[in-house]
Amino acid sequence: MDNHKQQAAQLFQHIHTLLWTGKQAAVALSGNVLFEGGAGETIRKKLLEITDLHTILRLPTGIFYANSVKTNLLFFEAKSVAKEPWTKEVWIYDYHTNVNHTLKKNPMKYSNLENFINCYSLENS
Repeated sequence: MDNHKQQAAQLFQHIHTLLWTGKQAAVALSGNVLFEGGAGETIRKKLLEITDLHTILRLPTGIFYANSVKTNLLFFEAKSVAKEPWTKEVWIYDYHTNVNHTLKKNPMKYSNLENFINCYSLENS
């Protein structure tokens, strides 16, 4: 497992141990961690089992990491251990297709995410 994936796995495990059952969190992870096999697959399966992962916000490349790295924000609620996975449906909001932001020339602003915020608020009301 490469160092980045190992760090992401450890970060997620740490967050989950700190998050009380029923509380919510959002975590930024690189796209590779969630959509690859091996360690990423292990993280993904565990995430679906011990949380109710309800939303993934797919962000443009270069927002948090290097220019070529995709980033996802995962929104979930901590749950107690159960026999069946808690996650039944995941809403995916794609804000990365044909979108380009850079930290200096075209930084992402609140207004860029207003549609997501409005949709997310309606979904959870």
